[in-house]
Amino acid sequence: MATHLIKVAYEGLVTTAAKTADPGVTSGGATIYEVQGVPGHLGIDDVIAAFKALGRPPRHTDYEVAWSELSAG
Repeated sequence: MATHLIKVAYEGLVTTAAKTADPGVTSGGATIYEVQGVPGHLGIDDVIAAFKALGRPPRHTDYEVAWSELSAG
């Protein structure tokens, strides 16, 4: 299982976050989410696609999101 960091910009753009980023709201208004429990055969592009397909902010605890939340749709 892998963990990926994604950044959701204020205007909705979803991209890869820097490896050194801390989950939470940035000073620029973006939000960093830590997606945990991602199966090893999936990459960051799969995580970003699942996040976009969700169509709403995910349920989270301290900006940590379970892969099962994103993949369930």
